[in-house]
Amino acid sequence: MEPWWFITFHYKENKTKEAEIIEDVHDLKNKLRRLIYKSRDPEVTGLGKFKYPKFLFINERSRWGTEQFHTHLILERLPSRINTQASVETLFRRELPAKVKAMSKWKRVDVQRISSEYLDIQRLSRYLAKQNSLETISIDLFNSDL
Repeated sequence: MEPWWFITFHYKENKTKEAEIIEDVHDLKNKLRRLIYKSRDPEVTGLGKFKYPKFLFINERSRWGTEQFHTHLILERLPSRINTQASVETLFRRELPAKVKAMSKWKRVDVQRISSEYLDIQRLSRYLAKQNSLETISIDLFNSDL
């Protein structure tokens, strides 16, 4: 996997059950794949089947004690038409919340470009592992492309 985007998004209120979040992430992944596929360049021929970018989902509970979930997504490079900061922000702040019922329409969505520098990747790994323990693992093994 070649990480390109780091995106954090939230869900509507009362999303505290992990099984529901896994289903919601599955729905989001399918709708996101359709939007990405629609944005490919159909004029490019000879490249074989269009390959989806890989997804890595990390579902975490709120640190404020509400037990509410939010999700971090590490995503590979998208088709060039939507691989800009503004396009990815529009995708996650407007298009997906309109299509995915579980996504919050008013909570903040954070979209950042991932640096490929070793120390930056190491800091990101530590940040994503902060809620892991022997009893809890944050990575969504059902929806991530491992």
